[in-house]
Amino acid sequence: MKTVKKWSMLLLSVFLAFSLKAQTADELLQLGTHEIQGTARFSGLGGAFNALGGDFGSLSTNPAGIGTYRSSEFAFTPSLTLNNTTTDFRRESLSDGYTRFGFANLGYVATYLTKKSQGLISFNFGLGYNRSANFYKRTNFRGFDSPNSVLDMFTQYANNLDLNPDYLKQDLKQIFPEDWSTSMALISEMMRYDKDENKYISNGLAEGGKVDIYGSSVQTGGTEEYTFSIGGNISNRFQFGMTIGLQDLQYVNRMNYKENYLGHHDNIQYVSSSRDEYIRTVGTGVNAKFGIIYRPVDAFRLGFAVHTPTFFNMEREYNVFMKSAYKLEGKDDVKEENSPRDLYEYTLSTPYRLEFGLAYIFGKTGLISVDYELVGNNSMRIHDNIVDDGFISSHNNTIKNAYRATSNLRVGAEINLYRGLMLRGGFNYFQSPYKDSSLDYNRYAYSGGIGYRGKHFFADLAYVLNTSKYHFAPYYINDYRVRDADNDPDVAVENLKIGRIIATIGFRF
Repeated sequence: MKTVKKWSMLLLSVFLAFSLKAQTADELLQLGTHEIQGTARFSGLGGAFNALGGDFGSLSTNPAGIGTYRSSEFAFTPSLTLNNTTTDFRRESLSDGYTRFGFANLGYVATYLTKKSQGLISFNFGLGYNRSANFYKRTNFRGFDSPNSVLDMFTQYANNLDLNPDYLKQDLKQIFPEDWSTSMALISEMMRYDKDENKYISNGLAEGGKVDIYGSSVQTGGTEEYTFSIGGNISNRFQFGMTIGLQDLQYVNRMNYKENYLGHHDNIQYVSSSRDEYIRTVGTGVNAKFGIIYRPVDAFRLGFAVHTPTFFNMEREYNVFMKSAYKLEGKDDVKEENSPRDLYEYTLSTPYRLEFGLAYIFGKTGLISVDYELVGNNSMRIHDNIVDDGFISSHNNTIKNAYRATSNLRVGAEINLYRGLMLRGGFNYFQSPYKDSSLDYNRYAYSGGIGYRGKHFFADLAYVLNTSKYHFAPYYINDYRVRDADNDPDVAVENLKIGRIIATIGFRF
């Protein structure tokens, strides 16, 4: 069902959404993630290949890297991901994790040598696959004796929007999906409408009551990019290239939130309430990347690349299940409500990217490379030909005002040890995308690896550790954006560590 309000509100409204983390604009930002895994050499060097090239992973950062190839090449890269999440909430700490096998890269580059010493020396094209985002994550949290309840969120939402109780009591197919949870809270008697006071009132806690809280979120999916690249080498001074990327995206989030009530009203003894939410987003998109590499002298290289936004056609599926258990006049009762499945189609343009790099080659001893990346997070936009333009514009403005362009850094070094054996290391810094300086969500990655380079065969192994910290509230009341967990114990602190083991086997011919 397509309506004027539709899912745009749930997608973008920071303070009216009911997801566990209630940051739907952040969900869109996550869908625009672009962190190429590439080959093991690419990962071991921290992805700092903008000015280096000669590696298939670089074709998704600076496609001019294809112009540095001197022979044809085929490579494939399996990976093993080790994910661990520790969440602290109300002085309780829970950990969870998973292990997942997949492919980070598969690529083929064909090289044509013109046998000229000046002008166009070689021409190359490449076909392949790079994993560009990984959404897999498990989060669990619990907290005891909280004075706050999600029931207050439902009542405040209904009161703030002045929702008519007759509207909320309709069949769910007749009301907007963003109002489903509030409607289900009313129907399942989590709240009631007081005609005398003309407002909604929670049926849960009595004054001074406490709540035990349990929550979980399981995210799966990722983004895969299929690339077609062309490029060449001019006089061994300029390399140029272009990559067309076709992206396939899938994001699934299964969330559960439960409260047990320790203090009750006299007329109704609420025991517990729970809410299960399912979100699935799939999309296909296309982008283009253009780049050059300049070598003023043999040892020194400069790189520059431009990435257009990825233009996605997206479909989002949503449904929610709610359950409440209580005693009324001494009798046990359970209320259950299950929403229909809602589908919403829209288009998404992800942030643009500008890439700069420099590298220095120490003869046959090794190299060092540094990349700078500018990401226009505040340029992300959604579009819908059905929804009112003014409504969409207001939420696109929310993105523009909440996020900023960020500066990311990639550094890598490689040392030639003995007879083709190499040792590598890398470091990444990803700046927090929020304009609000109190939202310090900088992320870091550390990498290392070894490799062997022969005349017709190469093999590489790398390990990458990504670390990040994230603060979130299980639900939001009245534009609740608190991130200070020290001063507000009902804010959870999530520490995420993602380790990745990557191995590449390649052949030159």
